Amino acid sequence: MKQLLSVLLALALLLPLVACGEKPADPETPASDPSVTAGADENPTLETEAPETEAKLLPDIPDTTYGGQDLRFLSREITDAVVRYYSEVASDEMNGEIMNDTVFERTGRIEAMYDIKIVNDTSPDVTGEYQKTYLAAQQEWDVLVAGFSAVLAQTNNGYTLDLSTVPYIDFEKPWWDSNVAKSMKIGKSVFSAIGAMNTWTDSHTYAVVFNKELAKAFDIDAYELVRGNKWNLDTFSAILEQVTNDEDGNGEMDHNDRYGAVGEFFNFGLHVLASDVFVVGHDDEGLPVLDLSERLFNVAERVCSMMCSGNYLLAEKLQGKVDDVWGNGLRFNFRSGNSLFYVGGIEQLLIFRDLETDIGLLPFPKYDEEQTEYRHTFSTYWSSIMFLPRNSETAEFTGAMLEAINADSYYSTSIAYYDVVLKGKAMRDPESCEMLEIIRQSRTIDPEAAYSFLNASSAYTAALQSGSTDKLASTFEKTKKVAIKNIDKLIEKIGG
Repeated sequence: MKQLLSVLLALALLLPLVACGEKPADPETPASDPSVTAGADENPTLETEAPETEAKLLPDIPDTTYGGQDLRFLSREITDAVVRYYSEVASDEMNGEIMNDTVFERTGRIEAMYDIKIVNDTSPDVTGEYQKTYLAAQQEWDVLVAGFSAVLAQTNNGYTLDLSTVPYIDFEKPWWDSNVAKSMKIGKSVFSAIGAMNTWTDSHTYAVVFNKELAKAFDIDAYELVRGNKWNLDTFSAILEQVTNDEDGNGEMDHNDRYGAVGEFFNFGLHVLASDVFVVGHDDEGLPVLDLSERLFNVAERVCSMMCSGNYLLAEKLQGKVDDVWGNGLRFNFRSGNSLFYVGGIEQLLIFRDLETDIGLLPFPKYDEEQTEYRHTFSTYWSSIMFLPRNSETAEFTGAMLEAINADSYYSTSIAYYDVVLKGKAMRDPESCEMLEIIRQSRTIDPEAAYSFLNASSAYTAALQSGSTDKLASTFEKTKKVAIKNIDKLIEKIGG
């Protein structure tokens, strides 16, 4: 595909890659302002640098055209002016906003190169609309793009196609999130996938945003802790204790006081995974198995102690104290300079991009220095993931075109998102860019977070509410048999 190579190389040379550590010349509209629109999210006025021009990888698909055939998508509506303000699939026209325009240009390239027409229908309920057509034995769309948890419901019902059987889709290529695909395998089967075009998932990957000025005040060099392999739960907990203080001196800690970290109950599971613990793993045949290891309970005890220490402001603890535990609670606290770490989605970088205070990005801390890999995951609700209809009659065509679109996206929309939107607009130093690469390369998912076989999230919440993991083992013991039975049912129904 010499033509595709030429296009991709030309694109890589023309696409502006924003240098990290520089700020827009003009202040932008605050991300928390409900009047922000996609059009208002202007391209930053920054110096750019051309990327290296080494040969790009090409999709291994037929060198053919398709006579104007439609490639039909059904994706979610655009409802968010700050984070999900553009279509991942197709844009109607150029409007000067970098993500919209890069998607528009990608659509034009693919349509011209393969002589196809990309059609993007939208719905507030993608999987609901799809299910109606599937049960009516109709194929209205070739590709569906929806939230991860919604797609799982379709998989569990047997309504999604096994992507491992689709010609041309190659999860070993860098434009697919192979770690997630591997984690979600059932035997040899994969029923949904995250590709380079799914930049909404990138926004909703979890990480740690931090106040650099507060870190400096306490002589904390977080970047060096990461580089020196000292960024672990013990170090993190010690920093939280060092920073937390009753600022107003009233003897009661609330959202007006200073905390080491702010977050929510859900973070318990994030810290467990970040400690390289998977509640559900895989056996030698790639089938999911429960893994209630001693490490799980050791990690859970450590995480619970840290989150219940009073040094970690939790959204749930603000219920009844503020009318909006997010905007007027956690984000108010962080905006006020009263929290060192905001533990949540990377989208916080966009939400806080109007802050005058310098902020940076960090990975989740490891469990200890012996842990070799960082681990990160993403929101199963807000994330974006693709699947194909179980009754697809266009799987070969669709597989080839998905491979082509995601290969192009790897060098276009993905670069625009990370290098322009995140690195150019939201992140303010090269160190954060370095941390972002760590996070990107270590994204995965625990099948337990997807399927809730063991209902671990509820058990973690109970531990936080009681302030102890003493009952965690007995709770898991009670739900273990049901979990194993549900795993077996899933394998029997859709396993390959």
